[in-house]
Amino acid sequence: MKLHYLLLAALPCLPMVATAATSTDDSVQNSATHNRELKEGDKAPDQYKRDEAAIKDWKAKGLPAPEKESHWVRMGDRYVLVQTTNGVVLAIQHVK
Repeated sequence: MKLHYLLLAALPCLPMVATAATSTDDSVQNSATHNRELKEGDKAPDQYKRDEAAIKDWKAKGLPAPEKESHWVRMGDRYVLVQTTNGVVLAIQHVK
């Protein structure tokens, strides 16, 4: 009987298999930090609101000027414009 309880207690520890959604031009899979697909209007992880994450040479990368209180960050193979006040994704572009 004790073995039965031990097995039941171990079940939540087993890894779960998840499938990633297919990425499109207007969304980005951010697997490095979260296993969810981001699209415009979604909230990006807080780490992307920080100044350290900002792309300083956005003009050299062919990106438009960031809006007020926002900056460009790189997430995988996409550039993402993130509002620094609330983390909302304003735009997504492919890395060229």
